[in-house]
Amino acid sequence: MTPVVVAIVSYTFFGLDALGDEIEQPFGLRPHHLPLDALCRTLEISLLEAAGEKDLPLPLEPLDDLLS
Repeated sequence: MTPVVVAIVSYTFFGLDALGDEIEQPFGLRPHHLPLDALCRTLEISLLEAAGEKDLPLPLEPLDDLLS
């Protein structure tokens, strides 16, 4: 029974380690990274609207189902 329990516990710890590696670097260009360009553009548009600007930049659109 010991090898089965060790395998389950090991699988859990290796999975948590892999998850930690993924969320350690949230900024980048991979599909699962945060879309910082789009977030910054949305913030820019909101601030310009609050300042009363009329000529606003367009929000970024997804390219190949990915928002950069």
